[in-house]
Amino acid sequence: IVTFSGIGLVSAIQAENVSQSESSISEQTASFSIERMTCAACPVTVSKAMKGVEGVKDVSVDYDTKIATVAFNPELTTIELIGAASTNAGYPAALISKMPEES
Repeated sequence: IVTFSGIGLVSAIQAENVSQSESSISEQTASFSIERMTCAACPVTVSKAMKGVEGVKDVSVDYDTKIATVAFNPELTTIELIGAASTNAGYPAALISKMPEES
């Protein structure tokens, strides 16, 4: 399990990743265990934080299981940046699994 701590340079790293051109790399999906969610509004905050990362295409957060599933373009962002976005919003994220999308 990879746990993410706050990253202050997220915007600078995102800007660098965005400057790279898109190619034929498939979209990927990653699942994260999310800590500290205590109410039904918490998944909204986690989802908003993760969707704010350039390259994130979709986020689904399940409050009952405390799992966030994220579809993203690996050329525009990284799992570390996505996890850091949740952590920076106050909800520490730990990677559970990662897989490429089927074409």
